[in-house]
Amino acid sequence: MAKGFLATVSAWFAPHTIPGSSHAAEVITRHAEALMRMRGVMSVSMGRTEDGHPAILVGLENPLAVPENIPAEIEGVPVVHQDVKTPEA
Repeated sequence: MAKGFLATVSAWFAPHTIPGSSHAAEVITRHAEALMRMRGVMSVSMGRTEDGHPAILVGLENPLAVPENIPAEIEGVPVVHQDVKTPEA
């Protein structure tokens, strides 16, 4: 577990260019589980930034309280925060 975590953290800080959507899909596949484990994260999906680049959409229960451990990008793919309401029964 620790080895996978260290690889994930290392990848966050490695220099990368903005990838195409196929690379972004691969990054989401590798990191979705770790992102979903973070407090306040309700969903992880593929999306686009405001300027049209591929991005990782992270749906947050409370977008005003973004967890500090969510990076701005993962392997060169920007992470965009999205407001997702808590489901009610």
